[in-house]
Amino acid sequence: MSTGRVLFVGCGPGAADLLTLRAAHALQTADIVIWSPSLLHRDAVLTHTRAGAEIVEWPPATQHDIDAVFDRARLEGLLVVRLKGGDPTLFGDLERDVAAVRERGLACEFVPGISAHSAAAAALGATIATDRPVLIARASALPHGRAGDAVAVYSASRDAPALQRALLERGIPASTACTVAIEVSRPGEMLLTCRIDELAETLEDMARGLLTVVVVAPPNGPADGLQDVQPESDQKLDV
Repeated sequence: MSTGRVLFVGCGPGAADLLTLRAAHALQTADIVIWSPSLLHRDAVLTHTRAGAEIVEWPPATQHDIDAVFDRARLEGLLVVRLKGGDPTLFGDLERDVAAVRERGLACEFVPGISAHSAAAAALGATIATDRPVLIARASALPHGRAGDAVAVYSASRDAPALQRALLERGIPASTACTVAIEVSRPGEMLLTCRIDELAETLEDMARGLLTVVVVAPPNGPADGLQDVQPESDQKLDV
């Protein structure tokens, strides 16, 4: 079996100082780092990557190029770090890469990271999880469920009208407040509050194409920091 290894490393929601110590150590010891500018600023990667390590930028690198890196790791016994946003086990789309790594007989490890919804809650100074379940889902796959659950929705700006409909179909009242966390922890971070029935408009106006998480508290027991918005309110403010 090859002595090569591939580490799938969570680099957090984007702020350099939210890298974990384990993630920083992985970068310091890597022979090759596969990195995307959408995940983390290049300077943050260079700060922790050892001199002489190779950085593969994806894109423009393709999946074929990444497979070629795995081949080199197998043949040369290299340590490869594949950076992933947030926590790699949460919407990390790892199946294709993990299969390729294991087919080559490479050791495979996961380094957890800070998730975007955790960073959003911290920025709000709020507690999402209280005494009720928290549903964490992508906007494209929000399941039906109980209206009383807290909800954290990733990739929220991709189909804003569909997301708004899905939340209302869960039985969440239209007047319930939600928080829209845009580019959380990054220099352009915005935290907005709106009603569920204003969500599609808010996302389309403020978050088009940006990394966005929507947090909805249980309507019969809002999480700390999230308040129910009354029908006469037109609140859409920084919080």
